[in-house]
Formats: sequence, C-alpha cells, structure tokens
Amino acid sequence: MLVFRFPRLIAAGICLALLACQPAKKQRTSDAGEVQKLNDLIAKLKGGGSRLSGGEAQDMSAASFAKLLANLQEQLQNLRQLDTAKLAGADLVDWKFAQSILAGKVLEQERALWKKDPRVYMTFTRLSGVIGRPGDPAGKVSEITKRLTTARWQLENGILQLDTYVPRFQELGLFMAENGLVFFDRELPRFTAQLPAPNDTLATAAQEARAALVNFISFIRNELPKKTPGTFAIGEEAYNRMLREQVLLGYDADSLYRFGLSEFDKTVAEMEHLAKKIDPTKTWQQLATEIKNEYPEPHKMIEVHQEWVNKTREHVIKYNLIPIPWRERVKVVERAEYLRKTSYYGHFSFAKAKDADSIYTSEMHINPFEDQWDEKKKKEYLVEHDWGVIMVTAPHETYAGHHIQGLYQINNPRPLRRENSISIFHEGWGLYNEQLFRETGFFPNDKIILRQLQLRLWRNARVIYDVGLHTGRMSYEDAIALMRDKVGFLEWAAQLEVDGATASPGYYIGYFTGMMEILRMREDYKKWKGDQFTLSGFHEDLLKIGSMPIILMRESLFIR
Repeated sequence: MLVFRFPRLIAAGICLALLACQPAKKQRTSDAGEVQKLNDLIAKLKGGGSRLSGGEAQDMSAASFAKLLANLQEQLQNLRQLDTAKLAGADLVDWKFAQSILAGKVLEQERALWKKDPRVYMTFTRLSGVIGRPGDPAGKVSEITKRLTTARWQLENGILQLDTYVPRFQELGLFMAENGLVFFDRELPRFTAQLPAPNDTLATAAQEARAALVNFISFIRNELPKKTPGTFAIGEEAYNRMLREQVLLGYDADSLYRFGLSEFDKTVAEMEHLAKKIDPTKTWQQLATEIKNEYPEPHKMIEVHQEWVNKTREHVIKYNLIPIPWRERVKVVERAEYLRKTSYYGHFSFAKAKDADSIYTSEMHINPFEDQWDEKKKKEYLVEHDWGVIMVTAPHETYAGHHIQGLYQINNPRPLRRENSISIFHEGWGLYNEQLFRETGFFPNDKIILRQLQLRLWRNARVIYDVGLHTGRMSYEDAIALMRDKVGFLEWAAQLEVDGATASPGYYIGYFTGMMEILRMREDYKKWKGDQFTLSGFHEDLLKIGSMPIILMRESLFIR
C-alpha cells in the first residue's frame, strides 16, 4: 500500500514544536509604523473583496468584475510592498494570512466563473435570510428594496455575459432559478403582509426583479445550451497555484491525490476490521445499509436533530472539552425550499452577532420530510437522515464544531482573523470533532462508530475527487461512481455532493486534510505541554488563534 506523508509541513511542524521547547528568548517586536500600514491595508481588504464571491453591492457587469480583479491585484501588490522584516509575531502571521486571502481571491476572479455559471447571478436567493432574521419588518424594507433592484441588474447582465455552456452548471442554474420564484410568490408576499401599509417602491422592485428572473430562466433553458461548450475544471497549473498561494499547503495536486487515495484505503481497512467485530458474517457495506435504515419518525426530524444538538452541548460541558464563555444556543430549523436541491441534508449558519435576547444564536437548517414526495424519494430521504448521521453531524456542526469555532472567531481581537476563515481549518475542525466525540465516548455503540467512519470516508473521498475533477484525473461520472460504489451514497446524493466541488475547487479538501493536520498538531502540543496538557487547553489555545492555513496555525500555536 502506498504510504504518503507530508514531509515539508510535518517537518516544519516538528521544527516549530522543538523550537517552542527551547528556553524562552526575547521575542522580536513589530515596528509600529509598519503595523499601522498593515492594519490600514487590512481595513481596505475587509471592505474591498476579502470575503467577496461576486458581490451583492455590484451589478455584476463585466466592467465590475474587471474592476474587482484589478482592485484585488492592487491590494495584493500593496501588501507585498510592506517591509516584512519590520513585522513580528502575530502581525507577521496576519501579513501572511492576508496575502493568502488576496492570492486566493485573485485566483478566484481569474477563473471568471461569471462566464460559465448562472448561479453567480442569483444573489437574491439570500434575501430569505434578511426576511427571517430578528427585527422589525418595516426596518428591512429599504435593504430588501435595494437588493431587489440590484438583483434585476445582475440577472440582466447574466443574460449578456454567460458565454460558456457547462451542462451541469446549466442544469443546476435552471433548478435554482425556477425555485427562486418561490421567494417572489410565497416568501415575499408573506413578508409584505406584515407591513403596516403597502410599500409601492418595494412592490415595483419586486415586480421588476421577478420579471428579470423569468427572462433569465428562459435564457438558461433555451439559449445557454447554444453557447460554446466548456468545463468546470480549472486545470493542474491553477490547482497547484491554489495549494501553494492560498492554502499554503506543501502538497501539489499529484501528491495530494496520492495522499487521498492512501488514506482512503486506510479508512476502509478500519471499517472492515470494525465490521468483523460487529458481525463477522457481513461486510461493512451491508452493515452500513442496515444502519442507514434505522431512522427517526419522519415528521420529527427537526425535533430529533435538536435533541442531539442539546446532547452534544451537555457532552462538551461534562468532559470539559473547551470553555464556552458566552451566552449561546443552537436552533434547528427547516431549510428554505429553494435551497433544498443544493444539498441533500442541509447547512449550518453560525451566529454573527448577539440576537435580541443578547444570545449568540446559530441555526442548523435541515431539509424536512415532505408528504407530497413519491415513495422512492421518501425512502431516499430517510436513509440519509438515519440515527447515525444525526448523532455524528451534531458535534461537527454545533458543539464543539462550527458553532463554537464561530464564536471564538467573531470574538477574536484581530480584525483580519475575526472576518476571515479558510476551509482547511474550519471544516477540518468540524470533522475533527466527529473524531473527538468518538474518542470521548459520545457514540453509543459500534454501529454508530461504523457510521462515523463511513462519514469520514466520505470526506476522505472529497480529497480524491476535488483534485481529480479539476486536474483531469477523474471525470464527473468517475466522481459519482466513487461516492456511490465506494462510499455508499445514493445516486442523487452523490450527484449533489460532487456538484459542490465543481464550483468551489479546493474547498472540499479542507475537511479530511484539515482534520489530519489538527490531530498532528494535537500530538505535538501534547508533547510540548507534557503533564500540563489538557484537551480543553489545546482546543482553547487553537481556536483563540483563528481559522487560518495550517502552517500559520502551527506558527502561532508553538512560537509565541
């Protein structure tokens, strides 16, 4: 079996850990003037594209995309002109993090997804979040009106600028656009009914945006397939640039692909061993199928998810896994209808600020069971919402996963780290918590642990097909087959899963790769602390740093 290790980053981590064990030396300090220059650039970064994926504040014309790219390139150039010899400690780490963010955004804009993917232009779908958040409905009217006006411009520009036909992007774009009518026909009327009086400006903006959406639907269905054929793959050179400049990872595409394959085999071997312990007469696949057919009462999915979220919180407190110094909670809610095609399960929205009760409230959005489905779809839904996946997903998304990591992030004193995150840490942290809860005895039996391993295998597969899809090592059909035949996904769930990687290269590698690196950091930290090591201390120290590329997390954790 091929055994691949990550020599450069592991070696760097060991060196950092060894340095940290040496007698303390006087730390070099940053030059105040250079720090001010850095902070000024970071302030511009926050408002000029550091988290932008297209931008709701722009009309999405070709000119606005060109302006955005030029702005990002200028910010990157200005950042690189700073004298890093005058920066030290956390300030130097911030400089490196800012550079990785900007480099990643430049790469993203150079891909020009706005020429290929209709979904880029449908920012109006996020308005459900505005309607649903706490606050007086009348106070939301101005924002909704403005964004609906912008949405009309965006949709009109989409018709003018989409010039490449990527079949799966077209299919997904059409579904999203058609279901987007739900917002105009159901959600917005329910909202306006709560207003003290009709608002003609809002009504006009909504009418014009809906008409633009109808035209956009017609374009996607009838005209986009006539455009020049294209692909979602970014290519090996661009993928390597992303790994090197944005993720700051020591792998290239080839070594990362081999790493993913090797670790996949190891996870399968672990599952086979556990399956023999559970029932020597059955394969892990047979047992996994049985486990997936054990699920809650269909109409109580929201309540059951809430119950297990609450249990994860109790587990964190009981075993002192990490301090939670804020008033907080997690609510499980039904997912908006137009979003249900984009993920077979749901999504998590962590608290950005305190709510009306002065509590940090995150929301776990779950696709509900629907009575109007045919029997086949009902069964497919239920076997993807089994007891095992509910128990394993809860710590990943809530305690002490994304919810807790998000609280530490929004309370980080450094603005750059408060506003920015990277998947290789925050998604790695989520998957790490699945492993942590196994280690600390949360899962009730070996069957649930087998399900946990299957879910880890899924994230392991993401490394393989993310690299494979974007570098030509795998076709779309190959990736579907991997998820269906080797991981155990149903066809429709596998398709939705792989679709995510086609539009967001590099994001999905963060789960498994990040988890592995966090586990390695934990081992190094344990050796460093010796008898003073505690899980709570490690987790707190790590999350207080931020959510950055792993090499920067190591640098901050061990050299302070």
